[in-house]
Amino acid sequence: MLLVILVTHHYVSVVSCVDNLFLNLRFGFFEISDKLSRYFVNLRQNFSQDIGEKIFDLQCENVKLKLQANRVDLLIAENKRLKSLLKMKESSENEIIFGKIINIFNNDFVRSALINVGKRQNVQLDNFVYNEQGIIGRIIEVSDNWSKVLFIVDANSNIPAKICGMNAILSGDNSNLLKINVLDGEIKKEGDTAESSSYGKVFREKITIGKIIKKEDEFFVQPSVNFSNLKYVCVGKCQD
Repeated sequence: MLLVILVTHHYVSVVSCVDNLFLNLRFGFFEISDKLSRYFVNLRQNFSQDIGEKIFDLQCENVKLKLQANRVDLLIAENKRLKSLLKMKESSENEIIFGKIINIFNNDFVRSALINVGKRQNVQLDNFVYNEQGIIGRIIEVSDNWSKVLFIVDANSNIPAKICGMNAILSGDNSNLLKINVLDGEIKKEGDTAESSSYGKVFREKITIGKIIKKEDEFFVQPSVNFSNLKYVCVGKCQD
């Protein structure tokens, strides 16, 4: 009986030791697994953070480069405009006053602009304004150092023109098109060029106004000037 008790006690002790060993192994395994898991999570977060920061830095650099490229393009375009204006002055026998746009009023009620030249620069009422693209408008108000230009597309603007030798009056309506009132003849096709006429002694002759287009069975003149992108202008006067 004593032998059985001793054997049983010894068996229980061995089983208990084995259980404790397995528990310790399981605990150790879970502890190592948890540490490894946290390590890889931290590693991934740090890696993602580093990659994210690098991507953000690259995006910022890309934006800066694009802005610099845009500035270069703007400078090139402005340089071309100035060269065109200088060529116009060199080829002209008449006095030309150069001006810069201060502000543009471009809405449903008025189409006009302020320029930075006035009486001190010899600008006068009814001088006409143009650039390398064509006719822009005429001076309707003059101060010492600034003037107001009424665009040819304004509803209050009417300018004499020549279209294929025909006399016409082009009227603005605050849109980007000019209505045509032909005085002698009839327009039959698109594509012809409308040019300024000296009738009324405001505009010089043969300065481009725009092209004839057809819209809803009616002919209009589409101005060659981009009125939303004006920067430099020329001011001149009709020959007496």
